[in-house]
Amino acid sequence: MSSEIFAYTKRQLLSFGCCLVGILLPLHYSAFAASPATERSERMRLSPKSLLQDIAVLEYEIVVVGERGHILKSKDEGTSWRQIIAPTRASLTSVFFVDNRHGWATGHSGVILMSSDSGDSWTLVSDPDPEISYFDILFVDEQNGYFVGAYGEIAKTTDGAKSLEKLRMGEEELHFYAIEQSPNGNLFLAGERGQIFKWSNQDREWSKLHSPYEGSLFGLICLDDENLLTFGLRGHLFRSANAGNSWEKIELHTEAIITAGIRLSSGNLLIASVTDQIFMSSDEGHTFYKIEQPGIDGTVGIAETASTHTVLFCGRHGVLSVATNLLEASLMKAESANE
Repeated sequence: MSSEIFAYTKRQLLSFGCCLVGILLPLHYSAFAASPATERSERMRLSPKSLLQDIAVLEYEIVVVGERGHILKSKDEGTSWRQIIAPTRASLTSVFFVDNRHGWATGHSGVILMSSDSGDSWTLVSDPDPEISYFDILFVDEQNGYFVGAYGEIAKTTDGAKSLEKLRMGEEELHFYAIEQSPNGNLFLAGERGQIFKWSNQDREWSKLHSPYEGSLFGLICLDDENLLTFGLRGHLFRSANAGNSWEKIELHTEAIITAGIRLSSGNLLIASVTDQIFMSSDEGHTFYKIEQPGIDGTVGIAETASTHTVLFCGRHGVLSVATNLLEASLMKAESANE
């Protein structure tokens, strides 16, 4: 996918089922004209059913973000939602809470929002820039974190996003879609043209890893210090057992774009495509089974509540809640059928 024909964010385009790179539009200022970065979001009755692009689970609440600066909160596992007015109308692509109070949201126009009250209010802490789009966030504590996005954009902060230090990985300005941390503190970046980078917490430096794929990779799941998964276009899923030094292709038998994945509280793995397909694994990602779950479509974010063990799928139709035990019962049925 050429960096000259990328539009919006991978989550927003994928949620509309855009699978062909030839239909991607140039990233330029007009893409943001309808959602000014510095104007307050509008209260909209149907916002819970709009395109919602990422989700964070707190101890007793859920926070989701999406198009037009929409930020929504729920205290009842997504049954009802309360819209939070944000200081932006830019589309928000990612939200991350490092604890139950401190969180950040980001997206188009280089917008970075910060909350210190569990997402009840948000402050714009960045200087909006129409040339920047961020796609993912990772914080390791209240002060130290990263924002990654289009055209090789990587911003590091050591003061909770009050200031940013720009980093550069290589000469090509390729998009970064995901950043994750392993338990031992190593960081992994995945993005366009299969690029994968690793920050070694021991060596204190970044290095480019050999990639198993030339297409875009949209997500990562760190299983432990050594084992991780990455996934992306055309149903491609890869597993590494040595911190990304080598990769094994895991067959999903689908051409669908894989957009999101998590490890559930049970230890089972769940990944979802931009279509209605979801897959689960009970063996640390060596084998995945397709799971039938009506109503899931256009998933771009997944989370699980710890209190009620409910899986939340967010995407182009808002948020769908499914009991974890129902999904795991379907996994057991699929495994039995393949014995």
